[in-house]
Amino acid sequence: MPATLMVALRTLREHLGPATWAFAVFACGFVLAFPVVRYNVRSLLAFPRWLLRLARKYLRPELSPVLLCSFIFLFNTGAIFLYMMSGGLVVLPIVFDLFTGLNVAAVMLKDAEDAEDPRKPEPAPDDPRKPRAWVGFLSLFVIVVELGSFWLAIGMGMKLGHVMRDHFAWETFVRAAEPRALAYVVVLVPALFLSAMAETAAIKAMLAGEQT
Repeated sequence: MPATLMVALRTLREHLGPATWAFAVFACGFVLAFPVVRYNVRSLLAFPRWLLRLARKYLRPELSPVLLCSFIFLFNTGAIFLYMMSGGLVVLPIVFDLFTGLNVAAVMLKDAEDAEDPRKPEPAPDDPRKPRAWVGFLSLFVIVVELGSFWLAIGMGMKLGHVMRDHFAWETFVRAAEPRALAYVVVLVPALFLSAMAETAAIKAMLAGEQT
């Protein structure tokens, strides 16, 4: 196992450069969300609005933490793995990266916009007993780990696409995907599991705070 871990870490280290490019593309999508929300581009806001409706419908204080954690973990690991493997079609990781940045920012902006709706009742004053400090720490941990894992996976996908561009063949895909899949399973999947547990704890604490 230590040898496998070392191979996985070496693979990730080789993709730090592409991960930086993945961050840059994500940032472009994030910035693009501001004019998209400002001018209400419905075609690009359909998915973020659907995500917000889904979250508001199912994120309730009585929601089972096991179910919530399982959903977050399975969704994130499955989606990010597919984004990485989409490098077999050369440019798809860049497309997924750009739209993920756009969707993340659009959800944040639309949620803030809805919170400022004058028709909504005034929020209750903050309760000093609420676990604000540790919830903030967990949220920061989730952002760092989840986005870091995402950018590393996209970086591996981008480099996979570069290999496929030079020699587009199934054998090339299998050979190039194998070390990336190993690094993903050995390092990024455990990281995403820790992130899912931290996100679940933070969400449950915030939902409990809203109920009080």
